[in-house]
Amino acid sequence: MFAFIARRLIAMQERITGESASYMRDIYSGSPGVFWRFALAAALFRYAKALPPEVYAVAGIAAVRAEDCGPCVQISVNLSLKAGISPAIVRAAATGAVEALDDDNRLAYEFAYAVATRDIAAEGLRAEVERRWGKAGLAEIAFVVATTRSYPTLKRAMGYAQSCQRVVIGEETAIARPREAA
Repeated sequence: MFAFIARRLIAMQERITGESASYMRDIYSGSPGVFWRFALAAALFRYAKALPPEVYAVAGIAAVRAEDCGPCVQISVNLSLKAGISPAIVRAAATGAVEALDDDNRLAYEFAYAVATRDIAAEGLRAEVERRWGKAGLAEIAFVVATTRSYPTLKRAMGYAQSCQRVVIGEETAIARPREAA
């Protein structure tokens, strides 16, 4: 019965994200206990109350770009578009075109990316993040960075890391290469 439920959850994840979740099948076949713990944790991963939805989405895309430039970026793009985030904002975040973002989204992107890449710039941005969205907003960005990074890390460890790919945003494609360190 648990295998049936796991298969249904994996299929549902694939429908929602628009990408393969074969790595989850491998995790389940290797260790059902790990699968269920990750599935339970993943249910808690999306949480935003203090941040505007687009700021939360941009921070998540920035964090995943620091780890991956393939299917995980596409999943973040797909989920952001399904959440109603503007395709222009999603494109700017997915390609690292921060100059195309407004001040709030640029701050969220730069802070999340700096945290995810262990860039010292995060230290200078933290106070501004807290000033704009309070401790709650700061905590939410920290949470989205930490949780978003778990998927590419898990997939890489399971042998599902893929090279960079074009990301589809609406009807167009874009390159989602990780940004070069400044």
